[in-house]
Amino acid sequence: MYVSDELHAAGLDVAYANPVDACVGHGGCDTDEWINKVVLGPNGDGDFHEGDPYAACTAVYGIGQTCLSREAFHPDNAGTTGYEHVVENALTAIGYTGA
Repeated sequence: MYVSDELHAAGLDVAYANPVDACVGHGGCDTDEWINKVVLGPNGDGDFHEGDPYAACTAVYGIGQTCLSREAFHPDNAGTTGYEHVVENALTAIGYTGA
């Protein structure tokens, strides 16, 4: 039994929004990419900083010490909009109209 089956049996409506089809053609090597490639940081307080445990930091020739940002390999602005449409469509499909 899946968790969603257990939740449904408990009277909660649960649905899964699969983004795979919407993301086809928007990978890191596609022209209309929705995902960041390598992003160096830190780019804010929530990012990796030198000395953080488990941080992916290294010396980069010509730059100095830098860390791989948590933004790397995550959706960019177009990607988050793409995911938004996937979720909106899934909510419409199950008849959700808002709280």
